[in-house]
Amino acid sequence: MRKLFLHIGVSIDGYIEDEERQFDWPVDEEWEQYICGVLRSIDGQMYGRVAHQSLAQYWPTAAHQPQASEALAEMARMMETSPKYVVTRGSYHTEWSNSHVISGDVASEIRRLKNQPGKAIALFAGANLAQSVIEMGLIDEYRLVLNPIVLGGGTPLFRPGLPRQKLSLLNSRPFGSGLVVLTYAPVT
Repeated sequence: MRKLFLHIGVSIDGYIEDEERQFDWPVDEEWEQYICGVLRSIDGQMYGRVAHQSLAQYWPTAAHQPQASEALAEMARMMETSPKYVVTRGSYHTEWSNSHVISGDVASEIRRLKNQPGKAIALFAGANLAQSVIEMGLIDEYRLVLNPIVLGGGTPLFRPGLPRQKLSLLNSRPFGSGLVVLTYAPVT
């Protein structure tokens, strides 16, 4: 059985983006190496349609950009080959390699994917999809990338009304940039 973990950046005051839907989290070589490790540890990525559309415009050519670091080129190769699951309410078509659309009974489809053998699936989602999957009770692990910034408003990661859930800290990893990845598991 595969684990589904939510991997998402969040400000100290709990927002994943500001009021203009922007974010400016630090990215450096240490962070790129970390993300390469995350991508090596999974065999599936899950996105909402909007995130998938945005990433599909960037990653297929990212390795060929003149400023691409070795780590960025490795990330681009892994992004291309890894299965990508796109959760959407309506129809959606994409040319991005190895992308699979999930619509209809999303909870059943996620359970089916989790019940397959293999490595973990990373949920790299925006707030709506993250909150929906949290409500479904399907998150096995939360990897919150705490960013050293107070946004003062924007899109909250956890909206009011989500079910109460106690979490246990599994790991914390600080970065030189001030980022800290906090890994939690639901307490059952």
